Amino acid sequence: MYHPFIAGEKVYLRGFEKKDLDGSYFQWANDSEVTHYMYMGLKPNYLELLTEDYEKSIRSASEVVFLIIDKKTEKPIGSTGLYSINPIYRSAEYRIVIGEKDYWDKGYGSEVAALMAKYGFEKLNLNKVWLGVNADNPRAVKSYENAGFVREGALRQEIYRNGKYYDAVRMSLLRSEWDAKQKK
Repeated sequence: MYHPFIAGEKVYLRGFEKKDLDGSYFQWANDSEVTHYMYMGLKPNYLELLTEDYEKSIRSASEVVFLIIDKKTEKPIGSTGLYSINPIYRSAEYRIVIGEKDYWDKGYGSEVAALMAKYGFEKLNLNKVWLGVNADNPRAVKSYENAGFVREGALRQEIYRNGKYYDAVRMSLLRSEWDAKQKK
């Protein structure tokens, strides 16, 4: 068992390690159902490219990436992170992949989003955590709304996947909104 960096009720988040790249993570990135609505999955993943991205990430001050672990089984079920961390604007982009389909629609995504928001606001002193999501992915939009994210607007025909263009929904959570939610 690894020492959790951030723990919730169902999951804990730990640092991503190089050895994690050729396990489940590699398979999720190549699963067309997992990547159906995402930028990733346009071309096959290669271990060399994943390794290169991993090495860039661990050296970067502007991103932090975690592996999502199911607490009951110790099984990796996805990955999450904050990207484009900007200390002047105090903002960051949130991303998540729940790669294990058995964990879809069971509240894991909402829990991870809430854990990452708390991390961003309390540890990194962010004021805004934002994301972009495919407008045709109601599962993801609902998960983000459950975690407190608010729709800011739409980016028309932002994503080309599956032979067509999709709009992206821009969503965000402000520190003041998160603080108010915590008081309830």
